[in-house]
Amino acid sequence: MARVAQDTGATARDEWWHKPGRVLLINLREGDEPRIDARALVRDAQRFAATAFCINGGGIVAFYQTRIAGHRISSGLRGRDLLAEVIPAAHAEGLRVLARIDPSCAPQQLAAAHPEWFARDERGNFCEVSGHYVTCPNAGYYHERMVEVVTEILTRYDADGIWNNQGKFAAWDTGNCYCDTCRGLFHEDAGSDIPREDWADPVWRRYNEWRYRRIAAWVKRMHGAIHAARRDAVFISAVQLLESLETSRPGGWDIDYWVPHQDILTFECQRRNSTPWWPGVQAKYLSGLAPDRPRWMTVSYFYPWWRLSAAPEAENRPWIAQQFANGVSSWLHINGGYSELFDRRGLAPMRDVFQRLARWERYFEGARSDAQVAVVFSRYSQDNYGGARPARYVDAVRGYYCALQEAHIPFDVLSDKFLHEQALSRYGVLVLPNAACLTDAAVAAIERFVAGGGGLVATFETGRYDEHGNPRAQPLLARVLGGEYRGIQRDLKSSYGYLAAPADPLLAAIADTDVVPNDGELVEFVPASDRTVPLTLIPPVRAHSGATISIPELSAVTGSSGMPIAVRGIYDRGRVVYFCNQMDSLFYHYGFKDLGIMLANAVTHALGGEPRLEVAAPDYVDVSSMAQPRRRLVHLINMPVGKHVNTGWRHPGRNLVPVHDIRVRLRLERQERIKTVRLATSESAVPYERRGAWLEVSVAELADHEIVVFELD
Repeated sequence: MARVAQDTGATARDEWWHKPGRVLLINLREGDEPRIDARALVRDAQRFAATAFCINGGGIVAFYQTRIAGHRISSGLRGRDLLAEVIPAAHAEGLRVLARIDPSCAPQQLAAAHPEWFARDERGNFCEVSGHYVTCPNAGYYHERMVEVVTEILTRYDADGIWNNQGKFAAWDTGNCYCDTCRGLFHEDAGSDIPREDWADPVWRRYNEWRYRRIAAWVKRMHGAIHAARRDAVFISAVQLLESLETSRPGGWDIDYWVPHQDILTFECQRRNSTPWWPGVQAKYLSGLAPDRPRWMTVSYFYPWWRLSAAPEAENRPWIAQQFANGVSSWLHINGGYSELFDRRGLAPMRDVFQRLARWERYFEGARSDAQVAVVFSRYSQDNYGGARPARYVDAVRGYYCALQEAHIPFDVLSDKFLHEQALSRYGVLVLPNAACLTDAAVAAIERFVAGGGGLVATFETGRYDEHGNPRAQPLLARVLGGEYRGIQRDLKSSYGYLAAPADPLLAAIADTDVVPNDGELVEFVPASDRTVPLTLIPPVRAHSGATISIPELSAVTGSSGMPIAVRGIYDRGRVVYFCNQMDSLFYHYGFKDLGIMLANAVTHALGGEPRLEVAAPDYVDVSSMAQPRRRLVHLINMPVGKHVNTGWRHPGRNLVPVHDIRVRLRLERQERIKTVRLATSESAVPYERRGAWLEVSVAELADHEIVVFELD
């Protein structure tokens, strides 16, 4: 018997969604239904050791017998009611079921009765996709019809929650919406018509921010409607970060604004045209955003343009491992798995991975990041500084991420919107990769953090603009960085950094060279007299203005300009390092090892004391450090090789080469005593050496993912 809406008062931490989970996101295509047997589907989910699965509900098309006029029922049902069959079968086996909705488009026939529900292009035309019209996120289809759909699903069926797909502007790459509803709302908010894209125009930047706010308003609306229908239902809405700008920015996706209105903070992670460590970025961000909340993330079985083709096992294993290793429960997104034609080669390996996650569940529950370092991601900088060329900012984050990853320095990722004392108190060092656009409140929190003894590493134009992209006369962090901003030198191709003080800690492990490559742009920074400048600029060597290379016989350089590239010093009780150039972006683009070493050295120096963890392994081994009560967990992830992983390659990750003899050194706190050390893969104890406060362990072999488990008394 179906459960009706009820007030269960279910807010306790022992609710099912607060526990570690493994979820299958099963996307059916219209016409797959005749091949669906409810009990067989549940058995398939059990073979993945799944705790829940998500199956089609409604929106574009209903996969149940809807009673809502105009809500088209899938032609493949042929009188069946899929939700009525599948949900009871799953619950009988202890599996939870979420219903998937998609509000992004609707049958064209609805436009006759409700033309105001649909998006319009600039000429006023409907936006057609796959025989449907795209709907407007500000209009009645989203705010009225979708409320009806989720209410019907939750009151007539026993669904445990709702997963929303594609709730966004510009769905399916259709461009901005110029319908009367959007025009009216934006004019009411901004006193202007919807502008064309021009990132130099403050009205466009305001419109861009308005899209984020409007989608957040719809998410809030749905959250309220879902919990009104059923108090203990969960609501999750699709969203992405950083590596999917073609989707997230025009769509108005910013999870920061959704935090109060999501029961489980969840990222999609299915784009395959991105860096191999994108799951790690998103998982770290979720953990920093809400360390006490449940966090989930999807991983795709398929490629986005070829939804029936399996992604390589060598890529998907570390893709999932990065999620688990940073405190996020994994979803596996399978599209078309019940179709007549399908690539089944990835199913068995992914079942193996999920079964292992089930065995490792005890290493997940309640685990928190133990990182001493936090990297700040700034969506304001991505948009209002990066503008039409977001890589201007994003590549800095990518580069610093790669440098820390290759140096095996555990770190978290924080949002610039939540930089406050409580969030920062967990860390010893804060890294700001070209965080150009910062609020006054964020800058004040950073300054207090450093004054209290925290370390700070900043690059290039950090703090040069307010959050709206308006330039400041002097960066608000100039006092902390220890100098004065004079301007920018551009077009520094064929320039160098001169090692003015080779013994300086920022230059440690860079031996037998006087120079390192430099390029891009450089802030003309005049440091205070108490600052140390270990790296200075050697100007470009060129044949003539506009040349990209010098004449070999005339390419010698005779000295440095003395202009700082790297500056370090003390602000109150904290250590500060400032790279005046685009060191992080250059590392991402070129992969010059010396640049990555300096970026990592800056963090180590800013930390001051000894780190808690040291790992000796190849640079493509990813490391995260987690903690549970009386337990420390060091995750080792073998990234696929074949092309260097810091240059944004897009070829599939085809090679997981086993790594041997990894050395892990863990520093115990004064009150900690070791009980035993073991490896999660074998659950067998491994010998360790005690050297003062340090424990040293050797991991004989890393296949794809291993956890070194330190049990403490």
